[in-house]
Amino acid sequence: RSAWYPNIKDCMSSEMKHILLVEDNPGDVRLLVERFRETGKNNFSLDHVEMIEQAVRRLAEKNYDLVLLDLTLPDGSGMETVKRICRAIPHIPIIVLTGMEDDSLAIEAVQAGAQDYLVKGEVNGSLLIRAINHAIERKKMEERLHHLATHDILTNLPNRALFQDRLTHSIERAKRNSRGKTDKWETAVALLDLDNFKIVNDTLGHPIGDLLLQAVAYRLRRAIRRSDTVARMGGDEFMVIFENVTGQEDVEILGKKIIEVFSHPFQLVDHEIDITASVGISLYPEDGADFQSLMKTADIAMYCAKRERNCFCFYRLCKEEK
Repeated sequence: RSAWYPNIKDCMSSEMKHILLVEDNPGDVRLLVERFRETGKNNFSLDHVEMIEQAVRRLAEKNYDLVLLDLTLPDGSGMETVKRICRAIPHIPIIVLTGMEDDSLAIEAVQAGAQDYLVKGEVNGSLLIRAINHAIERKKMEERLHHLATHDILTNLPNRALFQDRLTHSIERAKRNSRGKTDKWETAVALLDLDNFKIVNDTLGHPIGDLLLQAVAYRLRRAIRRSDTVARMGGDEFMVIFENVTGQEDVEILGKKIIEVFSHPFQLVDHEIDITASVGISLYPEDGADFQSLMKTADIAMYCAKRERNCFCFYRLCKEEK
């Protein structure tokens, strides 16, 4: 059963905050609603569900700012409840509700993904609101720090560490998708290097060079499919993961889209810059079975493409030439 409760104002912000309470004990629900009401504020909205399964569905349907989560529910208990919410909606802050004070439980809950925990019988209105605000801000800070650690500052693209993680997961998905099927699902990796980028930096200056890198990143994001990933590896090198491809013909279409990114000049401040790129492509599993081997073969293919410039080259063709 789902219930709707009146709006309650946040004492620290005028913005409405949407809270999902996951609690199957009617007495505890009434207690928490009363704690909200006793503040006399009206900028919170509170939804209530009784099970994890209901919570996951509701979180998929509506944007919430925070989850208040009981650890003992009809369809789950303990830290598994926290983990299930985190898996379903990894970016939402969670405050765990428990009937007993246990420091080890609090630590375990935070390690599982929660931002805080509250003992039901010891919560008053001001403590509840303060905990909610702190949990939301703590989650935002965690997300900001994670983003800085996994993204390139200049282009806001994934960095090498995040690219490696996504490529590893892509390889695992390709393995699973290929089992028992006649069509072999593959993953392709493209290493892209700008041609004569050093000349841009030397003649127009690094600020213009940085603007060019940002413009290239923007065009690459628009050129790839939503299922693919483009990352900046450093300098003027970019990497792309092409997922769910079934052979070289599929990747050729995607490779042409990358080259088309550079078919029109880049207009930057008072400068119109024509620049091209050389792209090396390797395929899993033929050209490598892991991140390191695919990077190496893509790099070899990219240097083959450098001979002609403004083109892409497959590693397997480089091998045939040798």
